[in-house]
Amino acid sequence: MNIEALLNDAHVWSLVVVSITFLLIVAYALWPSMQSHFDEAAQLPLRED
Repeated sequence: MNIEALLNDAHVWSLVVVSITFLLIVAYALWPSMQSHFDEAAQLPLRED
């Protein structure tokens, strides 16, 4: 196995890892049960304590 093949494999695997991480973050942000937490966090700057 030469260095070009190793670098190509590293690029492919890094793309896979970044893509999976992105999809997990999107799924977390759009999960229905998390909406109440995000709504509450969105109102924090507007509260007057």
